[in-house]
Amino acid sequence: MLTNSKQAVRLNEIAAQHKDRMDFYCIYIQEAHPEDGWQVQHNLDDDIVLNAPTTIEERAEIAEVCVLRLNMEMPMLLDDMTDQADGLYNALPERLYLIDEAGIVRFKTVAGSMGFKPENWANAITELLGVPA
Repeated sequence: MLTNSKQAVRLNEIAAQHKDRMDFYCIYIQEAHPEDGWQVQHNLDDDIVLNAPTTIEERAEIAEVCVLRLNMEMPMLLDDMTDQADGLYNALPERLYLIDEAGIVRFKTVAGSMGFKPENWANAITELLGVPA
């Protein structure tokens, strides 16, 4: 997942609020907006303009850059170079999921940047946990 800095702040807040009751992870998938491809303004604003990685080591380096530039506080996992997680979860370019202890998807945002709404995810978390928003 690669998001903009404002959304990253909110994701950190949500994770911090519930970290004692659930685990939070980001999965870095394929680069949605590589330097030689289609760019979006928020990547330019956040100075995150990167080439598409060709090895898992390059993907790990890019994920680390994203963690540092966006100040992501939750652990960042890597999708493999066959983009298995991206394919299973239809994650490109970014998406939020809530998966329960049994591995059942309890909530997912609409695919794509327009559906990436941290508040909807936060509401689903509080509903699942049975705590006030």
